[in-house]
Amino acid sequence: MTDMAEKAVNGFPIDNCTIIDSHDHLGRWFAFHVPGGGTIEQMIARMDRTGIQKVCVTAHSSIGPDYVYGNNLVMEAIRRHPDRVIGYVTINPNYPEDIRHEMDRCFAVKGFRGIKLHPYCHSQEVDYKNYAPVYEEADRRGCPVLIHVWGEANVREVDGLASKYPNANFIMAHTGGDIKSMELALDVINRHDNVYGDLALSTPAEGNVEWFVQEVGSRKILFGTDMPFYDPSHVVARVAMADISDEDKRNIFGRNISALMKL
Repeated sequence: MTDMAEKAVNGFPIDNCTIIDSHDHLGRWFAFHVPGGGTIEQMIARMDRTGIQKVCVTAHSSIGPDYVYGNNLVMEAIRRHPDRVIGYVTINPNYPEDIRHEMDRCFAVKGFRGIKLHPYCHSQEVDYKNYAPVYEEADRRGCPVLIHVWGEANVREVDGLASKYPNANFIMAHTGGDIKSMELALDVINRHDNVYGDLALSTPAEGNVEWFVQEVGSRKILFGTDMPFYDPSHVVARVAMADISDEDKRNIFGRNISALMKL
């Protein structure tokens, strides 16, 4: 058993590896119980207990009823904890007149380094026409776009966008969602240099980390926990105890998202 695995088994933080969580939220959500309200302070306490150094966040309210309010919550979290929090600018395609302004407003704040889209919550397709300015901006900046991807149709839409915007980096949140969609997502990841998957899997199958690394290599997979929906410890353990090399674990835990976020 490696040192990382031993620490995970015994409940100690992984302190010999950079861990950056690429997929997190902030605040309450109407359909899930989030104890204590999902504050950034609560999240940091959990990070400290598991060894996570930084989190990349979007607010629940941003993917829900008020993207401006949610982006402001992320701004405040960055202000209070600039060494621990990285922000995603969350865009709602149902307000096309404000998209460019909101991106400019948020990217003017040091700490915002990516874009978050939730087509399901905003009731649009991944390749909906109003997202075009977002993908154009990501292509210009070379920044990551974390997209809630669930189902084969979403995966195919990312496939098309990756070719159209080759300088943008697309992160398929949940790596497609269900098993068949994951199979397709891994194929898409293999065919594009600018497409990645994350480990925020709502229903992870046994051996999921090993499967992903076998299919696409450790450079295309990102550590993500979906905190505070879930406690991060089980995702930390899935990577730390996976039957892959320590170099692969370091890629997944932090190197890959650090390169994408230009940290």
